[in-house]
Amino acid sequence: MTMVKRLLLSTIGLMLLTITSSAPAEPVDFTLSDIDGKPVKLSDYRGDWVFVNFWAAWCSPCVRELAELADFQKANPQVTVLGINFEATTAEASRRFLQGMGIGFTNLKIGTQPLVPFEPLEGLPTTVIVDPDGEMIERHTGPLTSESLQHIFDRLHRY
Repeated sequence: MTMVKRLLLSTIGLMLLTITSSAPAEPVDFTLSDIDGKPVKLSDYRGDWVFVNFWAAWCSPCVRELAELADFQKANPQVTVLGINFEATTAEASRRFLQGMGIGFTNLKIGTQPLVPFEPLEGLPTTVIVDPDGEMIERHTGPLTSESLQHIFDRLHRY
């Protein structure tokens, strides 16, 4: 193959990659029950920034991060935080645990099927950021502080 053909094919490949990577992603959605048994759909929050946080009570970094998420949401009422308890526990146990920590944002119970494309998770805690169009734009594994959450939001909110 001549150098010109290779260069042309390479250029066409880059153009196709650019076209396909700039295409808007399909909005993500799920429906899970909150700790009171009411169904909650992610799509109900279209138009809002949503930080979806996977946590478990046995995960000490998760527990510390829950308070940070609560502080972040108080400072940013335009952001919705949805917690997803990634363990099999009763609604009453989850409610007592969250109330004892003063956590007021909506918390959901993980379903019985994998929550694609959010799962599989690489670890806990995991925070996924969904933009107002419903596109999953970032994923962070490991604990975040309210300050780091604010930096992430400020960076993403600019576009």
